[in-house]
Amino acid sequence: MDEMRQLRMYAERLAGASAKIDPIVEKWSARTFTGAAAEGGVVATVDAAGTLVALDISALGKRRNDGIALADAVVAAVEAAEGMAAQAKAEMMDELVAATGHRLGSLLGDAQRDFEARAHLRPDHPWPPGARP
Repeated sequence: MDEMRQLRMYAERLAGASAKIDPIVEKWSARTFTGAAAEGGVVATVDAAGTLVALDISALGKRRNDGIALADAVVAAVEAAEGMAAQAKAEMMDELVAATGHRLGSLLGDAQRDFEARAHLRPDHPWPPGARP
C-alpha cells in the first residue's frame, strides 16, 4: 500500500472515530461530582478531570469538628469526589471503546508505528545503507 493511501486510511478511521467519541466526551466533560464527609458537613465538588471546583463546609460541620478533624473531613470529601470522577472516566472510556470498536490509542499507535518504521526511527527497523546518522 502506498504511503498516501495508508495515511488517508488512518485519517478516515480517525475522523470516523472522532464523530463517535466527540458527543461522549462532551457529555462526560460537562459533569461534576460530589463527595461528602463529616456526616454531610463537608461537601467537595470536582469537575470531570478531578479539579476541585467547590468546597462547602456547613456551620454545623464547623461546630462539630475541631481544626484537625475538619481538615481530615475536607480531604475525605475531596477524595470521595475524585473517586467518583475517576469511576465516571473509566465508564466513559468503556463507552468510547464500545462506540468505536477499538481503542483510539491503538489507532494512533498503529499510525505512529507505521510512520516510525517508514522514517526508520524505530530501533528494530533496519536503516538503509548509509542513512543512519
